[in-house]
Formats: sequence, C-alpha cells, structure tokens
Amino acid sequence: MPAKEKKFAAPPKPHSLKRIVKKILDDPEYGRYIHHQVVKARKGDRDAVRTVRAHFEPERSELTRLGLRSSHFKRMAGCPTTTRFALLDFAAHV
Repeated sequence: MPAKEKKFAAPPKPHSLKRIVKKILDDPEYGRYIHHQVVKARKGDRDAVRTVRAHFEPERSELTRLGLRSSHFKRMAGCPTTTRFALLDFAAHV
C-alpha cells in the first residue's frame, strides 16, 4: 500500500511563480504534492483545481517577462487554463 501523501495548507495568498519555484526547490515533498495536484486537476478533479488555484497565482510582471498575457489565465467554466498548469508543472519537475 503506498504511503499517504502529505497535504500542505494553502498559503494566506497564492504564491507567485518565483516564490513557488523557490518553495519547490527548497522542499521536494511540496514539489511532489503540487505536481500530483496538477496531474489530478488536469484529469478534472475539481478539488485539485481549487488546491492549485489556492497555491499558485503568477504576478502580472512575471507573465509579462515570460511574454504571456494575463488573458491566458482567465478562468473559463470554473477551470484554470492549461497555461497555468504548464508553468506550474514545469516548475514541479525542476
């Protein structure tokens, strides 16, 4: 039987991209946790979608530096766009 995954409480406000990458690098267990949440969210798990949203919200300046418009992150039908997951999923694998 696999070990139960550790859960991490949502921060008071979602992490920026820079902050969440640092957290993932500093705490591999957190990186695994957030990666699993992204995987589940991509499969339609609404609780996982809420978890990802609670943990990650890139700053407008980060999007600009990456050449992305904030419109890429508008929520459609209650789900974040693939771009949000792609940024976070990449960071979780670092």
